[in-house]
Amino acid sequence: MERQVFAALHDGPSNEALAASLHITPRTAKFHIANLRPKLGGLSRLQLCLLAALEKLEIPAICLTCAHTLAKAPELTHSA
Repeated sequence: MERQVFAALHDGPSNEALAASLHITPRTAKFHIANLRPKLGGLSRLQLCLLAALEKLEIPAICLTCAHTLAKAPELTHSA
């Protein structure tokens, strides 16, 4: 069910709208979102929604830790 909840987050629905679309209770939707967050690196709800949108569009996403590291060391992103 977590996979379905994650996939349904692509447009940022409320727990109530998410629950209605998946035929579960809002409390169950909230439970699954809470379980997803640490599994995906402690992402916020907004970050989960953005990641789900990238996934739906089949755009590869870089992990936030890697993106933060690259932002601090731009020389790693440029070829010599």
